[in-house]
Amino acid sequence: MIPSFCPNPHCTHHFDENEHYDGHWKHDGSYETLVVGTVARFRCPACGRGFSERTFSIDYYTKRRLDLREIHRAVSQGESLSSIGRHLACSVESVQNRLDRLSRNALAMHGQLLSALRLSEHLAADGFESFDRSQYFPNQINLLVGKQSQYLYGLTHATIRRKGRMTRHQKQVRDQLEQVYRAPGNAVETSFARLLDAIPALWDHAALPQLRLWTDEHHAYPLSVRRVPQLAQALAGRTFIHQTWPSTAPRTVLNPLFPVNYYDRELRKDIAAFRRESTCYTRNTANGLARLMAHLVYHNYQKPHRVGPGRQTEEVHAEMAGIPRGRIDGCLGWLYSARPFLSKQSLSHEAGKIWRKEAVTPLKVGPSYLPKYAW
Repeated sequence: MIPSFCPNPHCTHHFDENEHYDGHWKHDGSYETLVVGTVARFRCPACGRGFSERTFSIDYYTKRRLDLREIHRAVSQGESLSSIGRHLACSVESVQNRLDRLSRNALAMHGQLLSALRLSEHLAADGFESFDRSQYFPNQINLLVGKQSQYLYGLTHATIRRKGRMTRHQKQVRDQLEQVYRAPGNAVETSFARLLDAIPALWDHAALPQLRLWTDEHHAYPLSVRRVPQLAQALAGRTFIHQTWPSTAPRTVLNPLFPVNYYDRELRKDIAAFRRESTCYTRNTANGLARLMAHLVYHNYQKPHRVGPGRQTEEVHAEMAGIPRGRIDGCLGWLYSARPFLSKQSLSHEAGKIWRKEAVTPLKVGPSYLPKYAW
């Protein structure tokens, strides 16, 4: 293994790439481990920082190797964390630890590929509803999906106030819980606006002079569009069109909201915590978002665009959106092996929150634990 940059974020060689770091490091012995055997050590003469081969590995600081590909497959195809733990003979905490690592790689991969993508298709967006910790704390996961490709461009999360019909006892319980934690009143509008923030940077006006965004008739969505200055300006100039469709309409392929409805179905089917009336549910919001990012990579970059009788295809959703296969394969090559560094990433506001595990879990005291090596 040859270091390609210095892991010290304060070093002048931290942002070097491959051959640019050649000659700025030296061997500094080795040490023995029970996990991987002999591990070579290095030192950066510029800053004096010592590091090893394991510093750049996704398994950095682990005491046991687990099959990350199997964990990714299982969590993206309906298995619960306890089921994965039984299969791999490890604890649920160990499975979640590996999923946290995978989620950071997923954020890095998605951000890298998305930065080179130029939007050339219309979009559909909607909110997927589930709950965190208790049904008294529902959430809305806003999804931005390509109309033709069904590629998931981005997502945001918001905890919302429980609504709908409730018994008198349920209303009393909600009032008691809201004395400890109450969801913000404009959470949907704010989170949906954060979702739409990604559109201006992706929109290729030459390939798509007029962009259409399809949503249902939720009252917060038009307000969110106007909170994004570039979209509000394009809306006034008629180069951006926001069209609505009833959420009660049949969810067929003829429905303009089919792309986002399709991904809704995939989430219900593929993630154990999102199945209705299940003993599996999201107990920690930050951990749930980590699992969601792992599924995003599975859906966008690994699952074929269309499967079924007479619809076999080798292309994945990302290719349909315009990302070359070679770039996808290049990223998949390090997805299960490399350790990404936060200082070297260009992440959106929401992606940064997911990476740092800043999402608030209702009734939970204090932030979610984030190890030092993840910063």
